[in-house]
Amino acid sequence: MSQTASVTVVIPAYNRAEWLPISVGSVLAQTVQPLEVLIVDDGSTDNTAEVCAGFPAPVRYIRQPNAGVSAARNRGMREARGDFIALLDSDDLWEPAKLEVQVALHRLRPELGWSVSNAITIGLDGAVLPGVQGFERSFSLFRGLGLSAEAFFTRWFERVEFDAAGGRHLAWCGDAFAPLFLGNFTSPTCVMLARSVVDRVGGFDEQFRLAEETEYFHRVAAQAPLGVITTPLFRWRVGQVVSLVSAQNMVTLIRNAMTSGERAARLRSSLTEAAEAARVAGRRRLLGELAYTELSLKHGPECRAAAREAWKVGGGDPRLAAVFAASFLPGPVLDLLHGLKRRLK
Repeated sequence: MSQTASVTVVIPAYNRAEWLPISVGSVLAQTVQPLEVLIVDDGSTDNTAEVCAGFPAPVRYIRQPNAGVSAARNRGMREARGDFIALLDSDDLWEPAKLEVQVALHRLRPELGWSVSNAITIGLDGAVLPGVQGFERSFSLFRGLGLSAEAFFTRWFERVEFDAAGGRHLAWCGDAFAPLFLGNFTSPTCVMLARSVVDRVGGFDEQFRLAEETEYFHRVAAQAPLGVITTPLFRWRVGQVVSLVSAQNMVTLIRNAMTSGERAARLRSSLTEAAEAARVAGRRRLLGELAYTELSLKHGPECRAAAREAWKVGGGDPRLAAVFAASFLPGPVLDLLHGLKRRLK
C-alpha cells in the first residue's frame, strides 16, 4: 500500500444538526487528515444545511431527498475519491488517531480489504456510560454465546500486534465470513473499506431499513479479509429519542438478519464445515431471540412458530421451552413477569 494512501470520510445525516459539529470536528482533528469529508444530508428538515455551510475544507455537503441511511451512505461512497472509504454516523465521534491506526494496519497487512475497531459507549451528554464497555457491550453476539470478545476472536482470527500513533495495538485478522453467521460484530460508524473492495461489492441494500450493516458486511466478508482492532477508536453515542431497538423494530431487525444469513450462504460456491456449523447456530440463535421478542409483544402464535423453527434447526433448549410455555399465559400475567424481571436486573 502506498505511504500516501488517501481516505474519504462519508457521514450520512438526517436531522442531526446538533451533533454534526462534534462528529465532523473529530474527523478534522485526526492525526492523519482525510482527503475529503462528504456529508450526505438525507432530506433533513432541521438546520443541517446551515451548520454544514460553516465547515471548512475538505468538508463537502451533498443533499438528497430522504431515502434512508443506506441510500445516503451509498451516495457518499459513489462520490468518494479516496483509496479508502471510512464511514461515520452523524452523532458519533472518533478518537484523534483513529484513521492513523487503521491506515497503519492496512499498510502492515495489505491483504485486508476492510477494518473496524473497538468502541467506548457514551450517553447524550458525551459522558462514558458505566458498566461493561467495548465489543461485549456493543454487540449481543457475545452475550448470546457466553463468550468474551477475546475468546471469540481467538477462535476465528490471527492475532496481530502493530505499532501506530505512538502506541502498541492488537488486531485480529482473517476471514470473517464464517463467524459473521453467528452474529454481527462490526459497525458502520468505524469501518474503513478499501475502495477496490467497495467497487467489487457495491453498496448497502437500500431496501433494508434495519440490520442493513449485517447484510452488507457479510457481502464484504465474502470478498476480503477483515482486521478487528481492539483499541477503542470511536465513541458510540446512545440514547436517541427514536430507538431502533424497540420490541417491534427488533422483530424486523431479527428477520432481516435471518434474511442476510440466507443470502450470505449463497455468496460462496460451498460452505466449509465451520461455516455451515456457524450458519446453523446463528440461525437458531436468531430464532430464539425472535421467539422471546414476540413473547414480549404478547404475540403468542408468532412466538410459538419461531420456537418450533428453532427446535427444527438445532434441538431442544430449556430457556426456549420456557418461552414457548409462557406464550400461552394471559397478557396481565406476562406484564407481571416482565416487571419482575426488570426489577431483578
